[in-house]
Amino acid sequence: MKRKYLVLAVAVGGLMVAGATEAPADDSVIGAPLVSEGISLELGHRDFVNYCAACHGADAKGDGTLGEYLTLKVPDLTQLSKFNAGKFPEEKVVEVIDGRVDVKVHGMRDMPVWGDWFNREAASGSADKAARELIVNDRIASLINYIKSIQVK
Repeated sequence: MKRKYLVLAVAVGGLMVAGATEAPADDSVIGAPLVSEGISLELGHRDFVNYCAACHGADAKGDGTLGEYLTLKVPDLTQLSKFNAGKFPEEKVVEVIDGRVDVKVHGMRDMPVWGDWFNREAASGSADKAARELIVNDRIASLINYIKSIQVK
């Protein structure tokens, strides 16, 4: 019988959100890939559901359950291309999701720094710094590809 563990998914403005995930058979790091899974829509969707949907909503339209507690309106992620002259603003989205590079024009940051979060998850295993960075980059690229795939036409 697999046990359920609560995993801290988001820490925003003092709010903590927990989601259930099944424990791996060997009780290693829960939910975090210890080696790169590569870049895939499936990984992007999984990370979106686990880390983004609480604020952005399951359909990414900005209507997640935590959105009302944030100081800024949560954006509709399905409209990013539409509001950028039909071109997906990939570089900007990478900067916002990763968050490890200070983007001063963004002002106050309600959104967690997912680059740091994914790095901490990867560091829980035996991966060296280069392997952790590959895991982080693949997870961010997978999220980007997933968000690209849900753009309205």
